[in-house]
Amino acid sequence: MKVLYFVDKKSKKKPQPRNFVISSSLKDVYSDKFPIVVFDESTLKKKRLSPSKLTDKICFIYFQKDDKSNLRTVERSGFFGYLSGSDTKADINFKIKRAQKLLASREKIDKLEKDVLDKKKEIEKSALVDPLSGCYNWRYFMHRAQQEISRSRRHLYDVSFIALDIDYFRQINEVYGVKIADAVIKKVVSLLKSALRKEDSLCRWRDDEFFIVLPYLSRRYAHIVAKRIKNKIAKHKFKFKKLTLTIKISVGVVSFPEDKIYNTNDLIGALSESLSLAKRSGGDKVILYYEPQLESTKKQKKKENIEELQGHIRKLNVLLTRDLLEMIYGFARAIEAKDSYTGKHVEFTAAIAEKVARRLHLPRSETENIKRAAVLHDLGKVAIEESILSKKGKLTKKEIDKVRTHPWVAAEILKEIHALRGAIPAILYHHERYDGAGYPLGLKGEEIPLGARIVAIADVYQALMSNRPYRKAFQKKKAIDVIKKEKGKHFDPKVLDAFLEVIKHEK
Repeated sequence: MKVLYFVDKKSKKKPQPRNFVISSSLKDVYSDKFPIVVFDESTLKKKRLSPSKLTDKICFIYFQKDDKSNLRTVERSGFFGYLSGSDTKADINFKIKRAQKLLASREKIDKLEKDVLDKKKEIEKSALVDPLSGCYNWRYFMHRAQQEISRSRRHLYDVSFIALDIDYFRQINEVYGVKIADAVIKKVVSLLKSALRKEDSLCRWRDDEFFIVLPYLSRRYAHIVAKRIKNKIAKHKFKFKKLTLTIKISVGVVSFPEDKIYNTNDLIGALSESLSLAKRSGGDKVILYYEPQLESTKKQKKKENIEELQGHIRKLNVLLTRDLLEMIYGFARAIEAKDSYTGKHVEFTAAIAEKVARRLHLPRSETENIKRAAVLHDLGKVAIEESILSKKGKLTKKEIDKVRTHPWVAAEILKEIHALRGAIPAILYHHERYDGAGYPLGLKGEEIPLGARIVAIADVYQALMSNRPYRKAFQKKKAIDVIKKEKGKHFDPKVLDAFLEVIKHEK
């Protein structure tokens, strides 16, 4: 650590402690290079120092002679201590080392204070920011909304609020999984931010619901912003690897003072009412708060017969349940003409998958979804040319990429059929591997839906036991040996163990 000895350049005699850097420049005194400065006593009488620039330094005065008045001079200057001509080299080293230790202690304290401040900011941020999307959370929205309503009342300006909800987001979550749902949320946030001003605040509440604060905007202009957001999201193609999705949103708009809301409770009620009406109307709509009030008047004039509607729904559910299996096997038969292997093996694959699910003591509903997935897992092959499916030689990279699209295609075909929604995750991810080397997303271990892990092993077993264009069927023992070697690699160990117990009793 360098020590600066500051002496007047006009001084003829320049006695100084040894090994100090000598300077006559105030620029050096204030420089960060010298945390310890020793002032020659003559400089204090001739130079005007800036105390504010010395607060981070430790300063000494060097006196030619040792005198009783030296200590009083040091106290008046506010410096750390003094050196004198009568000090030995050991005395000077001792005093400088004390100063260095003090500087080291200051640095530690400064670092601790910085760490505490950073941690405090981090805690404050985590309390107000949604970790997935990076936008503000519900707590921040409530605080900001009340703040803006109060300011608007005092300063007589308009403020508007938007609530928006992604239509059928639960379906995206159930069908495509959390990873894709999170990617959709992040992209929606990016689109929303690009459509807003700097002074607007975007907040996330729950999975798919967002609230926006729009200071200085009346209902008319907030309506324009809401429509712009809705159209921007509707036109965007959400892409994730080979999957392309379109998203629609429902939007509610409330404005102060036009909508006569007086506090956050009124605001939340008004936003909820507007948003609920947009959702009940089929989604993909922007509803202003005053519209629900008009709508409620219409509802009083024309009441729906709820009991009759519920009766129709019950009948439709009965019919759907009765015809469901026939519809499933109809799908399987649709691809039999293109891929005779697929058409012939789906029923046996479904039987194996169902028995493994029962062996694992899964609920009846989940077992039924797995059985349906096993029947329909190769449905997406309807989009693949017969020449590729029946090719005897090795597939090209382009052909392999084409084949690997069939899980996405199947999910897209089936996603609108509500009764089959529970089967889609197993269909979509049945080519994932337990070690993460599968497709379409490279999911690993428990990230892969359990149904997909079960269908995967049933599918591979049946594939090994069947004649293919490029090889003959394996014997049962050899097929089982091949599968055993993939324990913890291709297959979930616990699912494989259950499969082995099931297969013992199969001919």
